[in-house]
Amino acid sequence: MKKAIALVSALLMVGCASNPYLAPIEGKESAKLRLTSVPSNNNFVSTADPTGCISDKSLLPIATLGAKANLVRSLSRIDMPLYNKEIPDSHQNEVYVPAGSEFSFQFNGVGIVGFTPGTVEEDQGLIYSWCRKVVSFTPEKNANYEALYDYVDAPNGNKTCGVKLFEIVKSSDGGYSKVELKNYKVEHNYCK
Repeated sequence: MKKAIALVSALLMVGCASNPYLAPIEGKESAKLRLTSVPSNNNFVSTADPTGCISDKSLLPIATLGAKANLVRSLSRIDMPLYNKEIPDSHQNEVYVPAGSEFSFQFNGVGIVGFTPGTVEEDQGLIYSWCRKVVSFTPEKNANYEALYDYVDAPNGNKTCGVKLFEIVKSSDGGYSKVELKNYKVEHNYCK
């Protein structure tokens, strides 16, 4: 629990610092990425561990989604097409990412799953649950993407977090649609 609170605190403090993903990357080609979190939880999106595994270390923050997004003023819009008005603003954030080479980022979703009354001598309070996923893909120059973090059915019948990555493509008639990418990877394993 203390580790979870420390990670959230670190991400919030660092999230207030300058974010290099809010503007095109100087001297490099870039793409746009909308980060979307459907559940009504808080989700801290960060860079991923260089080894590609899920990390519980404090990494460079990219965006904060959920109720905390309003607290840290982490909402960013960069005029991407197909903004979903059905999903609250605080659960969508648009950023620039480097194009032409693999880019990895980590969703760090946290939700409240219960309350422990405890005693005066013991810990009391809310019980939190983390669900993390690392997504890796190679963005193309000037392309638009959307990563959707949502809960999905697991093989055992329970719910777990999952991520789908879409490219937002323009059709010949000028309209846009979302097409799930075929060449992205979602990592489920924690660093050892």
